[in-house]
Amino acid sequence: MARKKKTKTKKTGGFFSKKKTHRKTKNRPSFATGLKVALTILFLAVLAAGGAVGLRYLDRYVKAAAAEEIPEGTVVFKKPPIWLNQEWKDWIQETLGSAAFPLDASTAQIVSEKLKPVAWFKDLAVQTEPNGINVYAEYRRPVGLVTSGGKKLYIGDDMTVMDYIPMTAIPIVEIKGASTKAPELGQVWLAGDAQAAVELLNLLYRIDQLYQQEMEQQKTRKTTSPGGKIPEKPLLNEIDSIDVSNFAGRKSSSHDTPQIILNVKDGTKVYWGAAWGQAATAFEADEKTKLDRLYQWFMEHNNTLQGTVKIIELRWLQDSIPRPR
Repeated sequence: MARKKKTKTKKTGGFFSKKKTHRKTKNRPSFATGLKVALTILFLAVLAAGGAVGLRYLDRYVKAAAAEEIPEGTVVFKKPPIWLNQEWKDWIQETLGSAAFPLDASTAQIVSEKLKPVAWFKDLAVQTEPNGINVYAEYRRPVGLVTSGGKKLYIGDDMTVMDYIPMTAIPIVEIKGASTKAPELGQVWLAGDAQAAVELLNLLYRIDQLYQQEMEQQKTRKTTSPGGKIPEKPLLNEIDSIDVSNFAGRKSSSHDTPQIILNVKDGTKVYWGAAWGQAATAFEADEKTKLDRLYQWFMEHNNTLQGTVKIIELRWLQDSIPRPR
C-alpha cells in the first residue's frame, strides 16, 4: 500500500497572531540632521544681518574719512574799507552762520548766497582757494542815519537802505525831517528830501577826503599847498544832523526858514539853503561859493565850527549879507 505523501502546509496566523512583514519605509531625517540644518539657517541669517550692519558702519566710516580729507577754511574779506569795525565783522559772522566751511567746489556758491541779501555789498565775488574762502566786494558807505518805524537804519551813498551797525570810524549824519518812511532793507529810497541830504553829505565827504589826501602828500613831500591853507581834519566830523523838513519850501517859503540846515554838534546851525543844483532857482549864492565860505570859516576858527557863532549863513551873496552871523 502506498504511503500517503505528507504535504507541508503553511500555517497562517489567526486574527491575533503576529505576522512578520518586511515593508519598504522612507528614510526619515534624524534629529541631528535637523539640528544641523536649523543651525546652518540661523548662522546664515546672523551672517546676513551682521553683514548689513557692517556695511552700514563701513559706509559711515567711508563718509567720515572722506569728510576728514576735505580741509576747512575761514571766510576772508579782501581789502575791506578801513572803517569797518569788529561789530560789523561779528555781525557778518552771524549772517554766515559758521566760522569755517569745507574747501570744496560748492562752498563759494553757498557763501555767496548767504551774503547776497546783505545790503552793505554793492557787488561781490566769492572764490574758494587753497588758503580759504575769499570774498572780493564793493561796499556801500553809510552816509545818513534815520529812524523809521522805531528802528535805526543807514542810508548808503547810493540811497540804499542798510542794516544799522554802531560805527564810529566814519562820519554818519542823522537825517531829520524826511517826508516819507524809509523802505525795506536793500531797497533804494527815492524821496527827494532824503536824496538832497545824502547828495550834500556825499559832497562834503569827498571834499574832506581830497583835503586829507593832500595833507598826507604834504607830509610825505614836506611841501605846502600852492592854494594856501587846507583843513587839518574832516569838516563833516563836526556835523551832527541835517534837517530837510523844509525841503523845497514845503513848510515855509520865507527866507527866514532855510530849506536845508546842517546842525553842528554844539548846536550851531549852518544855513545851507536849497538842494544841490537849485541855488539859482532860490536866488541864493551858488554851491561853490557856499562851500568856499564854509571851509574858509572852518579853517579860520582852528578847524572847527563849534563855539564860533549861533548861525553860519551861506545862502546870500557876500556883498549883501555878512557870511556868518
